Amino acid sequence: MTRREWLSSAAGGLGCLLAGEGLAGARLDPEIIGANTAVTGYSLARAIELIAELDFPVIEIQPMGVPEATPGQFPGFDFDRLPDAERKRIKQSLSNFRMVTAHLPYTDLHHLSRFAPVAEFSRERVEVAIEGAAYFGSKVSVLHPEEARQSLEQSWTERLRLYRRWGDMAKARGMQIALETGYPRSVVDYVRLIQEIDHSHIGATIDVGHQARYQELTARVEPSERGTPKGIKAYNDVTHEIIDRLGPKVFHFHVHDIEPDTWAEHKPLIHGFVDYPRLVRKLEKIDYRGVLIFEIGGDPERMPDYLAEGKRKLEAYLAAEG
Repeated sequence: MTRREWLSSAAGGLGCLLAGEGLAGARLDPEIIGANTAVTGYSLARAIELIAELDFPVIEIQPMGVPEATPGQFPGFDFDRLPDAERKRIKQSLSNFRMVTAHLPYTDLHHLSRFAPVAEFSRERVEVAIEGAAYFGSKVSVLHPEEARQSLEQSWTERLRLYRRWGDMAKARGMQIALETGYPRSVVDYVRLIQEIDHSHIGATIDVGHQARYQELTARVEPSERGTPKGIKAYNDVTHEIIDRLGPKVFHFHVHDIEPDTWAEHKPLIHGFVDYPRLVRKLEKIDYRGVLIFEIGGDPERMPDYLAEGKRKLEAYLAAEG
């Protein structure tokens, strides 16, 4: 199988591939490495151009925000506000990538609000984004589970109903939705949420920098221990616990590095906090068929170097013998 054929199968992201069928322990192909267009201050066109120039095979787009360069914000789009000509231009600019993924909107949205007009507006914006992601060919779309004002248990039944509805929408469009780590605030409840949704097209996005939000980790590591070998190992251990609990329900990854003493996330790959050799071995063991998307923040002028260096390092991790 050629790389193009392999990625075409992975891009389908459905059925047996994300159910973990096939030869366990297969090496990860560097063609699964991608980057997010969330580059602060860039226009959407320039962010797409940058990711193409750096020869990333995969790109993650943001169906929220505006395409124009805006200081302090990253670019995106509201699909229902894009003129047809702009839709076609964006679609053409994405056509050379082997796979497209998307990050659904979350800023200022409260789709579990008990105030009906707010919930209706918020849900409508997510559903417009699902339509937009599908139009641009997204195979996996990331969703942040909302931390609602009511307790987790109070929102549980409605949460399951809503996510299943969005799972049905995604399935009808040949796409999957992957709930990002970070909420609920325990690994047990996060895993339980995905398991109880029990939908073929809903799984997990593991962001390597979100485990600090879990009570299982904060119970093990004092703030003064964050940058110590104990703290670093414990953090990486929690990431592996999530993978072990969810297995084939791990659909997607956001990758970057973490500042040791503060646990500040979305850093360039300069700290060595995230144990990528160990992570790569685990993903090979479970026959992971998703992609690895860089989400790096920082100085926009340095972003080309951050992404290029991160790509080089991650390719080396994938190529290394276990």
